Amino acid sequence: MVDSLQEHRIVITRPEAQAAPWAAQLESLGFTTARLNLLAISAVEDEAKIRAIKNKILDFDLYQKVIFVSQNAVDYGMEWLENYWPQLPIGIDYFAVGSTTAKKLASYGLRVQDLAVSESGGMTSEDLLSAEHLQGVDGEKILIFRGCGGRGHLAEELRKRGAKVEYCELYERQLPAGANAQLTEIIAAAETQSGAIILCLHSGESLQNLHHLINGLGSPLREKVLALFQSTLLLVPSQRLVSAAQAAGFKRIICAENATDNAMTAALLNYCRTQECISLQD
Repeated sequence: MVDSLQEHRIVITRPEAQAAPWAAQLESLGFTTARLNLLAISAVEDEAKIRAIKNKILDFDLYQKVIFVSQNAVDYGMEWLENYWPQLPIGIDYFAVGSTTAKKLASYGLRVQDLAVSESGGMTSEDLLSAEHLQGVDGEKILIFRGCGGRGHLAEELRKRGAKVEYCELYERQLPAGANAQLTEIIAAAETQSGAIILCLHSGESLQNLHHLINGLGSPLREKVLALFQSTLLLVPSQRLVSAAQAAGFKRIICAENATDNAMTAALLNYCRTQECISLQD
C-alpha cells in the first residue's frame, strides 16, 4: 500500500501553519507532498478597520452570543480580548464553526455552547445554524469573529430569526508572494515525474486565488496549466466547494466529510484503496 501511495503527489494549498502538520501526517503514511500556498493570513492593518475592531471589543459585554468561524478568528480575537478584558464578562454564550475551532476555543478556557453540533462532523455555517441555542435569538445581539469579507449566510439567517448581528473582522486573506515559484515547481514536476497529482483545496478563497494565479500567466502557458489542473483530481471538504469547483471547470472531484486533517486524509486513503482495488481487478 505504501508503494502505491508514493505514486500520488498531494499538492497542499493551505497556509503554512496548517499545511506543515498535515504534510507530516501524509508523508508518514507514504504519500509524496508538494506545497502550493494559495492563502496567507495576516492581521488587518488599515486604521479604520483597527478602530472598528477596537469598538467591538470595548462593547464586548453588550453581546449575548459570540461566534468564532475559524481557528484564526479565535487566535486573533482572543489576542484582542485579552488586551482589553483581563476577565471576560459573564453571561455570554460562545459558539464555534467546526470541531477544530471549538478545540481552539477550549484551549483558551472558553466553554463552547452546543459543542455536540461543532463536533458532529460538519464544519459549515449551515451546520452551526442547527444548534439549539441559536434558534430562539429574537432581539439578541450576536457578534461574529471572522476575517474580512467571506460568506454572509450565517449572519443573514440569524437576522431572519430576529437577532442583531455584527461582525468583528480581524484578519485578511491574501495570495502569498511565493505562490508563483511554487506553481512553477509543480508544473516542472508534472512534466518530468510519473504519478498522479491530487490537488487539495480547503476554501473558496483558495480556489479563487488559484485562478488568479493561473490567469496571471502568459499564454500559451496559462492554457496549459489550466488544462493540467482541471484534469487533475481535486479534493475538497464540502459540497459547497464541490459546486464551486465544478463551475470553475474541475471534472474529477472527491469530497471529504469536513476540512480537518483526519477527514481529508481519510478521503485520500479511501480513494487510493478504491483505485488499488480497481487496478487489481483489471
